[in-house]
Amino acid sequence: MTTDFTPPPSFSIPTERLHISYLQPGNPTHSTFLHHLWNTDEFIKSEGPTGLDTPEKAAKFIATRVQGDYNRNKHGQMLVSLKPHLGASLAESKMIGIVSLMKGEPPNAYTQPDVGYTILPEENGKGYATEAAIGVIDYARRELGVKGVFGFCSSGNARSRRVLEKIGLEFRGERKLTVFGGVQSAIYALPEMDQDLAVYGITD
Repeated sequence: MTTDFTPPPSFSIPTERLHISYLQPGNPTHSTFLHHLWNTDEFIKSEGPTGLDTPEKAAKFIATRVQGDYNRNKHGQMLVSLKPHLGASLAESKMIGIVSLMKGEPPNAYTQPDVGYTILPEENGKGYATEAAIGVIDYARRELGVKGVFGFCSSGNARSRRVLEKIGLEFRGERKLTVFGGVQSAIYALPEMDQDLAVYGITD
């Protein structure tokens, strides 16, 4: 039986400029921020509408989908907060995005998670997505036993491809990924991962 994973609200993965922390069910600040982030024009243009068009829907999403990922894997979608100065605490920091390590439920899942990131439009271009992705991957490998990480994006998404390369993933070609409805995607993986992606459940 899966039990709830409930880290303390003060928990964070610190990086030089950021704190990475868990979204908290029942925290209206978190659900309001997620609603805002996923309804910016830039996000909708890139990812399409999520259906989380009210803070209440975002709150329900955090309590069910996000918490479910935490319960299974101890990772999933996590908050990215910007420190106002070196050494600032999580409480002092400003929420600016989401970084994720996502691994779905079998059979609709690969055996290793994929990394993702969304930063507020006004904070883009400052290296925060790269820093957050490196931070969450390092933590997951060190503390959660994650052995491999994928990165998926559309072939024409130059910004995402640059970030994936900066965090140390290597391009492994393009495939129509069944988990994403057969959409043609560029695939990135950690260099030490097997060259045969079928080992992880990725096939055409």
